[in-house]
Amino acid sequence: MRAASLFTVSGASTSPTARQRASVVAVSVIGMPRLIARDPDARLAPVALDDSQRAPLAALFDGAGAGAAVLGAPGTGKTTLIVDAVVEAVQARGVGVERVMVLTPSRRSATALRDQLAERLASAVPGIALPGPLARSVAAFAHALLSAAARAAGDDEPRLISGSDQDSDIAELLAGHEADGTGPAWPAHLGPDVRRLEAFRTELRDAIARLSEHDWTPERLRREGDAHQRPEWPAVADFVDEYRVVLGGSRAGQLDPAELVRAAAALVASAPPATLPAVVLVDDAHDLTPSGIALVTALAAAGTRVLVVGDPDVATTGFRGAEPEALSRLARELGGHGAMPFVLEIAYRQSAPLREATALFAQRIGAAGAGRQRRAVAGRDDDAGALGGALMALTASSASRERALIADVLRERHLIDGVPWSQMAVLVRSGALVPPIVRALAAAEIPVRATTAGRPLREHPAARALVRMVDVGVGRSPLDAAAATELLLGPLGGLDRVALRRLRRALRAEEVAGDGTRTADELLVEALAAPDRLVTIDHRTARRAARVARTLATIRERAEAGATVDELLWVAWSDARVADEWAAEARGSGTTAAEADRALDAITAVFATAATIVDTVPDATVDAFLTRMLDSDVADDLLAPTRETEAVLVASPAAAAGVEVEVAIIAGLTDGLWPNQRLRGSLLHAPHISRVDRGIGSETLDERRLVLDDELRLATLAVSRARRQVIATSVAGDDDRPSALWDALADLASATPGAAAPSRRPHARSLRRLVGELRRRLTDPASGETMRREAAAALRRLADEGVPGAAPDTWWGLGAPSTLAPLFAEQTVRLSPSKIEAIEASPLDWFLDRVAPEEGNSAMGIGTIVHAAVETLTDPTVDDVWAVIEARWKELVFESPWLDVQQKRLAHRYAEGVADYLRDAARDGRIVAAAEHEFTVELDVALPHVAGAVVAGTVDRIERDTEGRVRIIDVKTGRPVTDAAARDNAQLGAYQLAYADGAFASVLDVLGAHTADGARLLFVREGTGGERYREASQPVLDAEGLAAFRERLAQAVSAIAVARLTGARVIDPYGPPGQRRHSLHRVPPVTGDR
Repeated sequence: MRAASLFTVSGASTSPTARQRASVVAVSVIGMPRLIARDPDARLAPVALDDSQRAPLAALFDGAGAGAAVLGAPGTGKTTLIVDAVVEAVQARGVGVERVMVLTPSRRSATALRDQLAERLASAVPGIALPGPLARSVAAFAHALLSAAARAAGDDEPRLISGSDQDSDIAELLAGHEADGTGPAWPAHLGPDVRRLEAFRTELRDAIARLSEHDWTPERLRREGDAHQRPEWPAVADFVDEYRVVLGGSRAGQLDPAELVRAAAALVASAPPATLPAVVLVDDAHDLTPSGIALVTALAAAGTRVLVVGDPDVATTGFRGAEPEALSRLARELGGHGAMPFVLEIAYRQSAPLREATALFAQRIGAAGAGRQRRAVAGRDDDAGALGGALMALTASSASRERALIADVLRERHLIDGVPWSQMAVLVRSGALVPPIVRALAAAEIPVRATTAGRPLREHPAARALVRMVDVGVGRSPLDAAAATELLLGPLGGLDRVALRRLRRALRAEEVAGDGTRTADELLVEALAAPDRLVTIDHRTARRAARVARTLATIRERAEAGATVDELLWVAWSDARVADEWAAEARGSGTTAAEADRALDAITAVFATAATIVDTVPDATVDAFLTRMLDSDVADDLLAPTRETEAVLVASPAAAAGVEVEVAIIAGLTDGLWPNQRLRGSLLHAPHISRVDRGIGSETLDERRLVLDDELRLATLAVSRARRQVIATSVAGDDDRPSALWDALADLASATPGAAAPSRRPHARSLRRLVGELRRRLTDPASGETMRREAAAALRRLADEGVPGAAPDTWWGLGAPSTLAPLFAEQTVRLSPSKIEAIEASPLDWFLDRVAPEEGNSAMGIGTIVHAAVETLTDPTVDDVWAVIEARWKELVFESPWLDVQQKRLAHRYAEGVADYLRDAARDGRIVAAAEHEFTVELDVALPHVAGAVVAGTVDRIERDTEGRVRIIDVKTGRPVTDAAARDNAQLGAYQLAYADGAFASVLDVLGAHTADGARLLFVREGTGGERYREASQPVLDAEGLAAFRERLAQAVSAIAVARLTGARVIDPYGPPGQRRHSLHRVPPVTGDR
């Protein structure tokens, strides 16, 4: 149960958790009404049917015909009618429960309806024993019929081919055609590049499905392609011919859903009536495909009593071959067997304003052979006044602010209006738009739930991590550096990037200590390939990596022993030891809880997929499962067990079919996003197969009108989910404007376009924001005495309830300093030449960088390699320099391949600059007296509590020319600076001081007499004057200049040899990146500064 999930405005009291109590306190201290607990259980009770609902029941059981076909707008009680029909059949009509079947177009809706039916029957007929599921999808019912017939005949049962398996087969066949130059003669616009696209395979699968749905042969598709000027169709027909031959060999006995249902329809026509259901009830019949219509019609013809209900205005499965006219077509077919048509008249779900909003969109849709259902009247009083009205239309200036606005509205409805989280939904046009909303709500600590359907499981990090562990363990994919990194950084590996760097460095340190030359990548792969390799590194990071190595070894051993895929998955899951941790996190709230929720859902879905494969294809290999999971772009239609949570639903309208909530937020009603009028199926024109089958030519269709109708159906379905309030949101900014759908709802709501905030928003809506606001009031000098006292009292109450951040003893700024001793008490201050200017700019930032340095990056590594080339070469070519860089390039780690390419291109420019400089140095007679030469210079600094001071560092390069002049070089890979900047460069000044102090005498005196020739910054990134390098010079420092520089160093020592370090309070946004990293240390409540 989520935090605060028990709280609403009515019901019986329970004992909430500490955080739940805090949620109530957070409400009361800012003047909101106290919320009390409710009992979340509400049994499904029978309802009184109206005349328009009773009439089809009478026709079903007492009529002379086959039954009834019912049209009903959303919320008119269609599903209620189905449930009541089941109860009446069993309770009052003497029909055995085993001979009643409810059919739905999808397994998801069947599962939801199954629970309602079981509860109602248990209540109406105490002690009833159910023989099995009372509700099934059409495909599942067809499979059950065919399986029973196969068992009776002693034949093998049929198997359903999954979408992902079909996608894999198609991809493999297309790849084979391209490799050997065979295959259909595709039109020129469908060349190899197009045929490699996921979108092409999707349309090809759609075309194959429609052939099965309409019982077309490839030969008919060729004829219709020629007749309707569709050059793609003959090529598709040729592909289907070969595809079916291949399928017959590799997947004998497997059928796609349409073939399965068509076969069941043929079986029904010859089956004894006693073997068929006596009563069949079809919910959401508007989403039936042609094969589903054929099956239901065959049942009616065989004497089964049939009741079908639906509304073409909310048909949303056209991508599966369903057509908006499905219900009217089915009604005509059933009418031929005496079934009667009916229309439900009262929309019980919605009040008049919401019913008007639903009808507003529905009336703009083509009638699809129906339309009378749109006249349904509202059956509920408008009780949305307390919510600010039944309709609201809001805008935000950007997509991120729209998501923040949605979070504010949801929290307001929950805290102020008492709407349970589970009675609110955010509906977006498509499943691809769900994740950003989920992340935003979770970050706002709003409990949220979303289905994993609609995208391949491999796109879920937890699911991918589990499957990849098995994938690498069995050896299907190699254990290389990329795989090792993925496994360790994944949810089951448990390392973050900092920990992984620590592990790589530890492995590399051991290698160097043993005079080895292998890279960190090679060592990491070795560590995961050999479980005992990491025993010499005593650190938690190494122990976690060792656990991954042991898991891979166990999977390998179990696979060699013949373990099934579900057994191997269990090894990977149980060895990870994250189940308890994730379950505990999921019971909390906020971002972490939402992530744990999604992770558990994805893991459950992986095991459900594996179980389905093991059950239906016993001889399926582990490799086949891994290929299906990792290589397919199709999301499987599976039913993993779902956990009911008190949380906001985020879904597409299609995924929310059958759902009703008190408040529905219709998000993303932005022009171009919803409605999206991009034409569908434009590559192979698969939807035209269905239209040609109905005798409709392309010349009579307005394609964009059909697309707009589909978009309006989505909007109708979304708006019709709400019982009390619909809130439309959109982006209205420089580049975006609300769509016509938003405009229509805004006009209906009489809202002012551009309103960007909820009706009431004077207070923080979350504990974190509330604590921050109260602390700000408490410490703000502008707050009056009364306001500060109220803030203090509120914080005291929140602290008593254990709300994080409310108790003053947790406020960093009020804590006493850990020490008042100077930074270098009785120690020698050691200045680094490269850090002197950082001290001068901000002692505070210098210190923070010293104690918490930024992690090394690839640019630093490249600089080290370039320095090595300058150190080791004398008069090289560009190729010589590049050879040195390339030899060590594998030591570098890049976050992505493109970054590797980019940095290698830049490093080649460095090689050119280095080669040019070294060539010129040799030409001018300058020799290298020393490279990477260390030095130390003592400073005359008299400060209390300081033992002394030195400047110490390493010089890149010391050169001497033929006349004894000594030039000090510091190599840079960054962008050049001017000579004016170099004159005051502290690093060069420190080198000149070291020369004057005799720190380089040991390497220079042996070469003869010498004099100073200043110091230079050598930039090898870009050049000037025809050269590919550039120098910035600092002239020789005379005695006066050296004395001034010593004083400069003394001031730097004085700035850091203290107990309190200074720095700019306000950070320059264009200043050094290091300062921006330290912004937290400039917040007075954190530092205690005033």
